[in-house]
Amino acid sequence: MNERIQPGTDDIRARHIKRQLQHRRTMRRRRIIFFTVLGIAAVLIVLFFTPLFNIKNIKIYGNSRIETAVIKQAIGSVEEENLFRLDTKKIIKNVKALPYADDLKIKKKIFPAGLEVTVTECIPVCYIPYNEGSVILDKNFRVLEISETPFEGLCELGGIGVVSAVPAAILSPDDDDRMATACECISSLIENGLIDKIGRIDFSDMSNIVFTYENRLNVVCGSSVDFSKKIAMFTKAVNSSKLNENSRGTLDISISGKAIYTP
Repeated sequence: MNERIQPGTDDIRARHIKRQLQHRRTMRRRRIIFFTVLGIAAVLIVLFFTPLFNIKNIKIYGNSRIETAVIKQAIGSVEEENLFRLDTKKIIKNVKALPYADDLKIKKKIFPAGLEVTVTECIPVCYIPYNEGSVILDKNFRVLEISETPFEGLCELGGIGVVSAVPAAILSPDDDDRMATACECISSLIENGLIDKIGRIDFSDMSNIVFTYENRLNVVCGSSVDFSKKIAMFTKAVNSSKLNENSRGTLDISISGKAIYTP
């Protein structure tokens, strides 16, 4: 006959002590969680709901063409708004809607609470005659400004008609395909470091694109086919010993791989 073994006093006491320890650890963890949540809540209240972190100043960097006052107006009245509740996406959208504004970075400064706004401006690269004035464009044909007078120092684009020109928007041409081709050609000239030396590039005849270089060479490109290769050949030709800074005349690069100079 089997006899049931009764637990000893020591076993009962050990289990009791173990349960007490587990209870104490559970209560300790709960206290830690409670005070942690309470601390986080207190920090959030200080950060988001007290005037300690209200914006006191805004500093603007990187702008030369866009007036600081215009940028601040686009940012809006954010002084005394809470630094951490501020909607920076809205600010970026508003500022990038300004002509000449290409990119924007906003850095929040805690002590003292404020904003550091760094603006990257668009670079004007060309213009199109328009209503006795000119439309200034960047490399993507975004309208930067509309001048009442012809603009000097930039490449003039010929053969592209303007339907409408709205500052900060992409130009609306009379021929989208012609503008797309022109944009690709301008990009190639920029990549080769030539755009600043081009006086005028004419897209009136898309089978025979021509441009002037340093007001001394008339360059015949033919169509836009292999335009990048043609420009590479042009660069090689103007830097060769056969041409110098005084060379004037016509340089025909319409046949890919060839550059024919006629004084």
